[in-house]
Amino acid sequence: MTRLKANGPDSQHLCTYRELPIGTTATGMPKESRQTGLWRYLKPEFEEKISPCHLACPLGNWIQKFLEQLAADKKDEAWQTLRLENPFPGVCGRVCYHPCQESCNRKNLDEPVLIHAVERSLADYFFDQTITPPVKMDQLDSKVAVVGSGPAGLACAYFLRLMGHQVTLFEARNELGGILQIGIPAYRLPREILNKEISDILALGIKIKKNCRIGLDFSFEKLLEYDAVFLAGGAHHAVSLGIKGAQNSKVLNGLDFLIKQNLGKPLSLGADIIVIGGGNVAIDVARTLLRMNRSVSLLYRRTSRDMPANAQEVADGLEEGLNIEYLVAPIAIIEKEGGLIVKCSRMKQGEIDSSGRRQVMPVDSETVLFKADNIISAIGEAADLSWLPEELQTKNNLLKTDVWGRTALAGVFGGGDIIDQPWTVTNAIGSAKKAAIAMDHYLKGYDLEMLINSNQIASTMREHFGLISKAQAMAIETAAFDDLNLAYTPLGPAGHEKLLPVETRIKSFIEVNQGLALKTAVQEAQRCLSCGVCKMCGNCYLFCPDGAVQLDQTSGQYAIDYNYCKGCGICSHECPAAVISMESEGDI
Repeated sequence: MTRLKANGPDSQHLCTYRELPIGTTATGMPKESRQTGLWRYLKPEFEEKISPCHLACPLGNWIQKFLEQLAADKKDEAWQTLRLENPFPGVCGRVCYHPCQESCNRKNLDEPVLIHAVERSLADYFFDQTITPPVKMDQLDSKVAVVGSGPAGLACAYFLRLMGHQVTLFEARNELGGILQIGIPAYRLPREILNKEISDILALGIKIKKNCRIGLDFSFEKLLEYDAVFLAGGAHHAVSLGIKGAQNSKVLNGLDFLIKQNLGKPLSLGADIIVIGGGNVAIDVARTLLRMNRSVSLLYRRTSRDMPANAQEVADGLEEGLNIEYLVAPIAIIEKEGGLIVKCSRMKQGEIDSSGRRQVMPVDSETVLFKADNIISAIGEAADLSWLPEELQTKNNLLKTDVWGRTALAGVFGGGDIIDQPWTVTNAIGSAKKAAIAMDHYLKGYDLEMLINSNQIASTMREHFGLISKAQAMAIETAAFDDLNLAYTPLGPAGHEKLLPVETRIKSFIEVNQGLALKTAVQEAQRCLSCGVCKMCGNCYLFCPDGAVQLDQTSGQYAIDYNYCKGCGICSHECPAAVISMESEGDI
C-alpha cells in the first residue's frame, strides 16, 4: 500500500480548496462557521505509551527510535541512537537473550521483529569506522574510580565519560572485558568484536590500571580518595557440588575451564566428559567440549522446560551432538579404574516453587550411574566480596544497593553481578547506567535523595540528556497489541539469520550465527509497528473531517485544535500506533 506523506494544513494558502487533501475540506469554511469543538464530549489526546520491547529491555535501549531511523535508511543516526544507550551493541546483538524480542507485539501478527539481529547488523556495518561520541562531552574536574572491567564496569565508565567525568578503571586481571573476555566462547562472541567495542570505550579518555587487585595492590581506603566509586567486581568463583568425591582432581569447575580455554591455556582432558548443570555456563562448556572432539553428556536435575539456559543455545547444542540426561541429580563421585563414576538419584517433579518451576525430589532408592574421564561442574558462580570493608553491607554474599546502585557508603555505588539482579550482560549494563546517572547528580552536588523520592531522576541517557520530552519519559501505560490499528501493516515473516552448518561449526570456534545482511536488517526495521510511539504517518491529519489536526511547526509533531475538534474519534481509530486516546470531557 502506498503511504501518503502528510505535511500539515495549507497555512500558506498554496493550494486551492479542491486541491487540499481529503480531511481538510473544513479549512475552506469561515472560522466562525466551523467551531465544531462546541459539540465535543470526548476529547482526543496525543499520549505516547511504552512499547513492550522497551519495557522488557534491561538496559533501556531506544529500540523504536533506532529501528525507525534505520527503516528510513538513516544508518548514521540509527547507529548513534543505539550507542547512546549501549556501548556494546555488537556484543549484545550476539549474546543477549533478547527479552525485547520475546515481548514484541508483532509476534501476535506474524513474527516478532529481530531486534537483536538488527542491532548486531548495525554494529557490524560500522565495525571499521572511527567512532565519535553520540553526544558532545564536557570536561569536568570530578574523578571517579570504577572497579572491574566487565560489562558493568566498562559501561559505567562509558556513561560517566559521556557526562564529562574523569574515570580510572581498575582491573585485577591483565585482560579487559570480564566475563565477556574470559567466559563466553568465541563461537558465540568473536574476540575482535568485543575488543573493538572495548577500544571504542577506552578511546573516550579512560585511564586503565590492569593487574591491580583492590585490597591487595591498591587499598580500598585509597579508592575512597576519588570523588565517587563504582564497584563491579563480577562473580567468578565456583559454587561447590557439595557431594562426596567432588574434590577429585579430575572434577573441574565450568567457569575455570572456560577461562583457561578462552585464554589459550586448555586443560588436559579425557575423551568422555560429563557436565553437571543446566544454565548457560553449562551449555557453553558442553558446546566448547564438542569443538574439542570430546563426547559430552550433560546431567540436569529438572526437565527441559525448567532449564535456565537459553533455549536456542540448548537446541544448537543438541544439534551439534550434545546428550542431555534430565531428572538426574548427582549424589556422589567415585573414582574407579582410572576413570570416574557419577552416582545420581532419579528425580521426580513435585509442586511449583517460588521460582515458578516444579520442585524436584528423589525417587525412592532409584539411582543411575554415569561413567566419564572427567567431570565439569557448572552449577553456578559466586562473588568474592572479601575485599570490601565492613561498612558496605552484604546479603547472601551480594552487595546491598538500591535500584540506583547506592550502597551504605556515601559516594560508593555498585552494579553488575555483585548485586541482587539477574546475571546477564544487559542487566549489568542497565545497572551501570542507572548508577552512572545517579553518580552524575551526586558529583554535581544535587540532592540525590530528593531527586529519587520525587521521581525526578532519569533511567535512560536520552532522558538524562533531555533528548525526549518529560511526557515521553513519564509514560507509564504499555501499548498493547489489541490497541493497534493494523489495517495499514503489510504482513510478512521476519528475516532469518544465517547459521553455519553443523558439520562446519563443530570443527572450530568460528562464529555460528552469521547474522543479517544490512539490507535485510533495514527491511526488518521496517516491520516495527512503533507501538505507542507516533511515527508521523499522517493518518490523524488526513482523516480528520474538521481539519482540527495540524502540524505544529515548532515541535514538528501533530497537534489538535480543540476549537474545531468535535471528538468523533476517527483520528484515534485510524492511528496505527495507539498514540491517540479518547478521554471523557465535561459532565456526561
